[in-house]
Amino acid sequence: MKTFILGLIILFFIGCSEKSSETTISSPEDSNTIHFELIDGIPFYSIIHGDKTIINQSKLGFIFKDDDTMNSNFKLIDSETSEFNETWEQVWGEKQFIQNHYNQLVVQLQEKEGKKRKLEIQFRAFDDGVAFCYIFPEQGITDSIFIMDEVTEFNLADSGDAWWIPAYHEQRYENLYTKSPVSELEIVHTPLTIESQNGLYISIHEANLVDFASMTLEQTEGNSLKCDLVPWSDGTKVKTMAPFKTPWRTIQIGETPSDLITSYLILNLNEPNKMEDTSWIKPHKYLGIWWGMHIGKYSFWESKIHGASTKNSKMYIDYCADLGIDRLLIEGWNKGWTPNWYQNAMHMFSFTKSTDDFDLEEVVKYGDSKGVKLIGYHETGSNLINYLSQIDDGMALYQKMGIHDIKIGQVGSMLNMKEWHHGQFGVNYYRHVLETAAKYQLAVNFHEPIK
Repeated sequence: MKTFILGLIILFFIGCSEKSSETTISSPEDSNTIHFELIDGIPFYSIIHGDKTIINQSKLGFIFKDDDTMNSNFKLIDSETSEFNETWEQVWGEKQFIQNHYNQLVVQLQEKEGKKRKLEIQFRAFDDGVAFCYIFPEQGITDSIFIMDEVTEFNLADSGDAWWIPAYHEQRYENLYTKSPVSELEIVHTPLTIESQNGLYISIHEANLVDFASMTLEQTEGNSLKCDLVPWSDGTKVKTMAPFKTPWRTIQIGETPSDLITSYLILNLNEPNKMEDTSWIKPHKYLGIWWGMHIGKYSFWESKIHGASTKNSKMYIDYCADLGIDRLLIEGWNKGWTPNWYQNAMHMFSFTKSTDDFDLEEVVKYGDSKGVKLIGYHETGSNLINYLSQIDDGMALYQKMGIHDIKIGQVGSMLNMKEWHHGQFGVNYYRHVLETAAKYQLAVNFHEPIK
């Protein structure tokens, strides 16, 4: 929860004529500088850290449906700079109080000809990196907007080694990291971490991903990268209406690798916590009935070696109690598991009915007597039609049992057998699940997660 300890806002308004087509903003300690410029109506940005260029001139903008471009033909009609400084408190985390201090530049663009649409770009310069986002304001456009491409570029000034995992892979976000030169990248997920030849460490990612497609990065030429939004099954990247705002495109910059770890830029750009009561959210150590299934000792489904039986669960609870571990995750407790449960085939699970050899209420009571609470488990098999029809009943059952933690799985290469986990459909699904879980005071541990 963001509890504001110190707040400072200073605004400066700069009226810009069409000829004033460039402007600059630096971070509070002048560590990082963002330069914005219009060249022949095309918007570009570049980034400097100290005396080292990080990002060379890189394009900005969109392409909408029917080759409707919004990445050129602009004039700069206004700009505004401001400083913001606050300290806020985390519910839980490595650090209790976090400073959010940045200088902001907002540029307002308008097409010089044609539809004369407006586009706002917000830039924020932090001492640990930079970020920017697009805002398409309310301007009398009532039709649906279909984004086919975001042309945002990240033209790295220097080559370097990158650590990455591939995008558009059946293993989703769960691949091993590969190290290679930036010039040899495939289409990759973010965060993309780079050890630059200039001695700096860079991580390109995004923040406040809401009702939008996830950003992957495509290597286009040499050390140049381009935003590649994860599409819907029909090829559209984002389906929206005016007004809309994109996630923040973030570039964390460090002198050492540890600077990236201790950066709170992403958290500072995410929206503040909306929950008034967070007393039920607590960190825990836990064991789980799940690894035995993967090595063949137990089965997920009902059988002679079913792992999630009442008897086996009590044995694990005793083990947790002896070790001073206060949580136990039990997978395979519910009806619907079969030997082929992991196949992407719209598998049908129940989220309220226990297997014949498992008594949820009895196991919960036994755990309570030993000081061990259960972690609930919902495996969707990526059949979201089935899951969302039961999600309230399933989560209400856990709340009734005094359970405050849940693991949720989305096994399968595609959601509903057709949509990417990281596309706008998936982003909205994951957020809906989090909002529903909060309603039932359940802290979520996502398996097959997204950002």
